[in-house]
Amino acid sequence: MRLTDHEIDSIRSAVHQFDPGARIFIFGSRAHDSAAGGDIDLLIESKTIQFDNRISILAAIKKMIGEQKIDLLVSKGIDNDIDPFIQSIRKEMKQL
Repeated sequence: MRLTDHEIDSIRSAVHQFDPGARIFIFGSRAHDSAAGGDIDLLIESKTIQFDNRISILAAIKKMIGEQKIDLLVSKGIDNDIDPFIQSIRKEMKQL
């Protein structure tokens, strides 16, 4: 996984402000040590985080780690999510 400890701690802190029990996963190129470049692709599993909270979470992360391209998805439960995209990334996700 190509995130620094500071980036991981910052992401966790920002997300857990809205749901302390949320699970956070990284996927995409940053989930792989051998890949290069790429934005930070995150999937949050939470029953309480709403769509509107995404902007606040992204702003908090960027305030702590600096301006970066971050994609943020939220699922109520990844094991039961029928979204084809979420199902397609499940095998490559790594929990933070």
